[in-house]
Amino acid sequence: MQGLTLIGSGWHPSLFRSEIKALTGPIEVIHPRVLYIPLTDSTLTKLSRAALLDDVLSLSARYWVYSEPSQEDLTKTIAEWAQLNLPEGSFVVRARKLGTGIRGFSRSEIESEVGALITSDTNPVNLDNPENVISVVIAGPEDGPMHRDDIGQNSPIVTWGLQQPGWRRDSYAGRAPTDRPFFQPVSLDPKQAKLMISLAHRREFETNTVVDPFCGTGGIAIEAALQGITVLASDLDPRMVKGTQKNLEWAGTSASVETCGVSDIASLWGSKSDCAFVFDPPYGRSSWKSGDGVELLLEALSAAREIDPNGSVCTMLPTGPEALDSFPEQDIDVMGIPWSELEVMIRGCGWKPVLSTPVKVHRSLARMVVVCHPAG
Repeated sequence: MQGLTLIGSGWHPSLFRSEIKALTGPIEVIHPRVLYIPLTDSTLTKLSRAALLDDVLSLSARYWVYSEPSQEDLTKTIAEWAQLNLPEGSFVVRARKLGTGIRGFSRSEIESEVGALITSDTNPVNLDNPENVISVVIAGPEDGPMHRDDIGQNSPIVTWGLQQPGWRRDSYAGRAPTDRPFFQPVSLDPKQAKLMISLAHRREFETNTVVDPFCGTGGIAIEAALQGITVLASDLDPRMVKGTQKNLEWAGTSASVETCGVSDIASLWGSKSDCAFVFDPPYGRSSWKSGDGVELLLEALSAAREIDPNGSVCTMLPTGPEALDSFPEQDIDVMGIPWSELEVMIRGCGWKPVLSTPVKVHRSLARMVVVCHPAG
């Protein structure tokens, strides 16, 4: 079966892998930021939902670096691959490094040397508007990653392939919270909103509806609606509801947005199927350790279970910066209480956490990305 090689963002390699697994199923990890997945009829559609995916390569090949690297051998190997796999038409070679790269391999030299070996009458070089792009990825160790990654480092590797036609990384240009007509300082970044939606996907069913009971300024609602997913959004604050409606109109999309407390959303929306409950609960900078935040979370989880007991949940919960350096077995505080205690409460609402990973917000605050599936 044909497959695709995926290159992930350096912001959070662990969540990149989790996101792709949630969207497409089993993955082969070649490098913390390089994955290989089978190609099916629906793969590219699913990958379009990914927030942390940088590049998609087809007909790819690999060159493991176990001892002294040989750039000459590498460039000849890529040229031999091109004889078999490069379609007729113009091309360009574009090389990039991941992390620190690999000692002895130069991006610019690889681009020029491979280009010189491949160019011909049927495959001329075109730097500006090529018909084919050969993408070469020099994957070395990460250079001081922002987020802890327990997968470890594989041997350095160079992988390359044809950049998938028609696929482009989402730039989020013009979609920043400060670009919207209605803005609040706690507005969720569009990349994180899109990431939460994709993490809530499950292979067992197609997510048709996203429910956000704390819609705020509409970040999650916008990203879900742009993907063509039905959105049911609500907030207790009428200002946020009006602001979300204004931001959705600005984004050129629409959703159902209502003023409603979280405990009443099951009555508001009724029974649904194929739902993902994606939300960023409200909390104040100095007050999130109070019991109010936990109570709101549990109310949201109970209501979600009532609306769709077979759905999924993705949320972001406040935690301290020490979580970023913690090991999985450490019982860190989330929402002001030990994670082991909060996990028991979550299970009591009918949900089973399947992912809990911290992300950095700023020097004094992190958030725990939590994904839950039905407890059974």
